[in-house]
Amino acid sequence: KVYREEAKAIEDIRRRIVELSGKEQPYDVFICYKETDENGERTPDSVMAQEVYDALTEKGLRVFFSRITLEDKLGTEYEPYIFAALNSAKVMLVFGTDYEYFNAVWVKNEWSRFLALIASGQKKHLIPCYKGVDAYDMPKEFAHLQGQDMGKLGAVQDLVRGVEKLLGKGPAQAAQTAQPVIVQAAGGVSSDALLKRGNMALSDGNWKAADEFFDRVLDMNAECAEAYLGKFLARVQ
Repeated sequence: KVYREEAKAIEDIRRRIVELSGKEQPYDVFICYKETDENGERTPDSVMAQEVYDALTEKGLRVFFSRITLEDKLGTEYEPYIFAALNSAKVMLVFGTDYEYFNAVWVKNEWSRFLALIASGQKKHLIPCYKGVDAYDMPKEFAHLQGQDMGKLGAVQDLVRGVEKLLGKGPAQAAQTAQPVIVQAAGGVSSDALLKRGNMALSDGNWKAADEFFDRVLDMNAECAEAYLGKFLARVQ
């Protein structure tokens, strides 16, 4: 009897989650971070994440950032909205200024679920965004991912540009619809040929060679959006 009652309660919760999440509009980006520290104060991660949230929303992207996205849902169950955002977002940004923050219970719960969706075959991207910690001290699950050092000058702009390219939006999308510009190098090799070789290297998983090919394209045409996209893809693999 106890098991039947618990099973019914679980099914009611599942049905409510599916019903509410089905009403949510899809997100482009999910921002994962720890909101408060052990003293209940706001973390540097939260402040840094909001700067990126503001920059992304200015670009017209739909971003899940719990501090703002859930602020009008106080007293309600958050899980349906988190569930919907995790499943619809194509990019997750995981912020951390401390190893313990990366592994905080709810933070790890979110990025673990997102990685599981990637492992199941969904086309999603997770980018660790760290500051003040060694890249090698991040969770071992991030070892194969290219992170973004938020302590570097221009990190927010670089991150926003990279996210736009991954989503196929912004300047990169406009470049895809334009006629390709073919630039000839002194040795007779065109930028178009180098782009093709770079994309072939990406397909083969040869990230270093791909990055070098795209660098050669940028030496010939510093405004080639496809080359910038290729370099980013070579880094995030």
